[in-house]
Amino acid sequence: MKFSRAILFLFFSLITVSCSLLNNDEKVKTVQAIDYRSDLQSEKFYYNNVSLLNPADIVNVADKYLVISDSDSEGFIKVFKLPEMDFLYSWGMQGQGPNEFEFIPLNEINTEGDNIIFYEFGTRVLREYVVSDTSLVLLEEASLSFDGQTHTLTGITKVKEDLYIAENGASFDNDTYELIALEPDVDQPLFYFGQFPETKLTGFEKLYEYLKTTGVSIDGSKIAATYLYHNKIKIFGNDGNLLSEFVVNDSDSPNSGEGLSYQYRSVKKATDSNLYFMGMFEYEQTINENIETFKTTFEIWDWSGNQIHRAKFDRPIHNFTVSEKHGKIYAYSVLDMQNIYVFDLPDF
Repeated sequence: MKFSRAILFLFFSLITVSCSLLNNDEKVKTVQAIDYRSDLQSEKFYYNNVSLLNPADIVNVADKYLVISDSDSEGFIKVFKLPEMDFLYSWGMQGQGPNEFEFIPLNEINTEGDNIIFYEFGTRVLREYVVSDTSLVLLEEASLSFDGQTHTLTGITKVKEDLYIAENGASFDNDTYELIALEPDVDQPLFYFGQFPETKLTGFEKLYEYLKTTGVSIDGSKIAATYLYHNKIKIFGNDGNLLSEFVVNDSDSPNSGEGLSYQYRSVKKATDSNLYFMGMFEYEQTINENIETFKTTFEIWDWSGNQIHRAKFDRPIHNFTVSEKHGKIYAYSVLDMQNIYVFDLPDF
């Protein structure tokens, strides 16, 4: 009798595992890239009273302000008024006084309504500011770290008020998962999610191979992850559950593969309806050899894995953000530090 029960238990266990694998497989879908449309044409805004030194990020704050982070000792934040594109002020310095940062957080920038949120690596603290026409005003601070943390958090993205996500880092204790979910002022991770594929790579090599960017819907219900070296897009719920994985079939690009050094895309903006990506679609070496002429790609996708628009910029563009309200794409080029480029958002 015990033997029969054991066989029966094993039988149902196998069925359960098989169904689980089937459900996972059903979440992976191959989607087709669309053809390129005509190049996007830019309007140039020249500023003789401000010049970018080494810009790192560009964000749209509530369709009222365009903020560019820059490694400028006179103010690492440049604020412009939308939609007029008037330059308002520079703000923030390195130091330990008011409005100063020990480690200037150029890349880890999030927005929430009229507010902008920085993450300072050295202190592991989130600092939230209200943006106005004249300055940034500190609203609140909160820690973002966890017990036993041995690496710097990167790829920090705010999902909702009590939830941030980041890359799991080159952890050797828990390297099964790609991403970690954290709550401010809580010293234990909420959960890990996004399982790495099977690979012989470990540590930093593994992290680099599956380097990703993330974007979150405005309502905080969905998370998108795109990979620089793999032609795929993953969609998660805000509980870390994988909803869909889209493998992109693109006749203009080779299939993904470890060690290929072919660059695909990164997330630049997410709304409740759309995802806005910047595509490279070229080998690293070719990009580096043609840095002064290489044109990146603008992509629009929806959350269901449908590519809506794809076009090249009319010039080398290195970062951008989007305002659906104003129907514009705001961008900069590291080759031209006194100009900001504005493109019409394509109709879709």
